[in-house]
Amino acid sequence: MNALPSDELLAALHALQTDIAVTIAWDVLYRWAGTSPLAVEHYAQIERQWGQVWQEAQSASEPPTVYLYHGAAKLTLVRTNTQEDPPAISLHDLACIALPRCHSSQISVCKGTSIK
Repeated sequence: MNALPSDELLAALHALQTDIAVTIAWDVLYRWAGTSPLAVEHYAQIERQWGQVWQEAQSASEPPTVYLYHGAAKLTLVRTNTQEDPPAISLHDLACIALPRCHSSQISVCKGTSIK
């Protein structure tokens, strides 16, 4: 296992600060780890690196939790939202705005706001 994260891994973790979700190709991760599949230790190292990246930029707050989604070609990292993030909007709700058959009572936005 490489003691330092690859440039691609670091770039993804930096992007995760503002993008809420990022993907990293498995081949990038396997090259960095020197093995396929990744071991639990590799995930622990990614989490430590995430904490360092977050603390460097946002030293006043704890790093958000990151969830992993294992896709066929990529690993997707999704972090929990922060106070600074815009609210999440369901695709269904957004689509309902354009459809006359949807009622305004069916449309809601996370964080307790609604679209009118």
